[in-house]
Amino acid sequence: MAPSKLKWAFFSYGHNLGDFTRALETAKGMKQSGMEVKFFNHGGIHNHMISEAGIDEQNLYPELTWDQHQIIMDINRYKVKVGTPLPVSAEQWIKMAEADLKALEDYKPDGVYAGLNLSCMISVPYAKLPMVTQVPTVNCPAFIHKEMYNMPNTMERNFFMQKVVPGFVKRKIMKKVLLGDSAKSSLTTFNEARKHFGLKPIYNITDLVRGDITLLPDLPILSGLKEKDLTKGYYYSAPIFSMMDMPIPNEIKKVFSRPGLNIFCSLGSSGFPETLKLIIKTLKQVKHFNIVCSTTSILDPEELGPNTENFYACKFLPAHLVNEMADIAVTHGGQGTIQTAAWAGTPVVGIGFQAEQQANIDGLVRAGMGIRIPVYSVSSKRILKAVNEISKGKYSENALKIKNKVRSTDGVKKSVEIMNDFILNKSDGVTT
Repeated sequence: MAPSKLKWAFFSYGHNLGDFTRALETAKGMKQSGMEVKFFNHGGIHNHMISEAGIDEQNLYPELTWDQHQIIMDINRYKVKVGTPLPVSAEQWIKMAEADLKALEDYKPDGVYAGLNLSCMISVPYAKLPMVTQVPTVNCPAFIHKEMYNMPNTMERNFFMQKVVPGFVKRKIMKKVLLGDSAKSSLTTFNEARKHFGLKPIYNITDLVRGDITLLPDLPILSGLKEKDLTKGYYYSAPIFSMMDMPIPNEIKKVFSRPGLNIFCSLGSSGFPETLKLIIKTLKQVKHFNIVCSTTSILDPEELGPNTENFYACKFLPAHLVNEMADIAVTHGGQGTIQTAAWAGTPVVGIGFQAEQQANIDGLVRAGMGIRIPVYSVSSKRILKAVNEISKGKYSENALKIKNKVRSTDGVKKSVEIMNDFILNKSDGVTT
């Protein structure tokens, strides 16, 4: 007989705001559904939000440091040489996995939500526990098989790759690379740790972040991948993003109450600091632009200059509410950032620093509410041209249509239902 109250262990990558907030929102929804929830993390600058949400937590050691996170982000953004190893030794992976296993043994969950906490890709299979992951749609194999995965702009490092090689050729290249051994060099120490636990090696990203079931917090209208085409074991849950329960500073209300164009800018926790500085410097030159910026963790607000009557910057803001106040958003295309703009019906100028971010922005472009600037084309002239274009009424009209579709969904509720049904069906002897 299947248990009526399930126990879920939640792990996430506590330095990555997008992954962390998706995990936290799902955990909150799971707890509200009556299930038992506990959070586990190997460090992370966002972990303070767990106790604030009233969820039991346990920090595990060793932790992934901020310096290690910075290198991991550079690998994800192709800012370093392809094949650069993850900055984690085999010994650290083993100790992290051992800490996971001890925590899981003590807690005895019915299922594990792994997020992007990679030590779970060692510990959970070893413990033979059901595992759920939640990843961007670009990490669904079907997205790559259908050659929808564009080459990251950060890999297009010369004129030939940027302007001469056709897009369909580059997508074929990415398909071959991503479904092959693309991450073999980066995962050397990780696979040494998997071998230590008697597990087979993993050589590409899609396999690395695949769970027994894998949730895609997205919609077909945003990703471009039809639901019927999803790889087996992958499910759309609809958008999930953080609705931060924090007040809007009065300074923002003052800035956005001025005549002119209200612009919200954020490059999340993965954008390039130098790009954010260029964007803000460019926008501040136009007197009728009213600019609000969330710098998150990539730089201190003071680095963008003093706040003025038409400019205000701080680290964190309730993005969904600020987007509602803005006429347009300039963003990096992270899934949460894009989805808060879609929820608010705010047209977007996007600059993607990773393939996932490019894909998210391209979804809004197809829907007629976005413009994407390639990383290699970012300049003051290009930024101003895109901002002036996105300000035209047709983009706002299309954004309102997307807003209605996004607001008619509940990604957290659907994720919780899929996760619990998966465990209950397994308990009843039904395969998923």
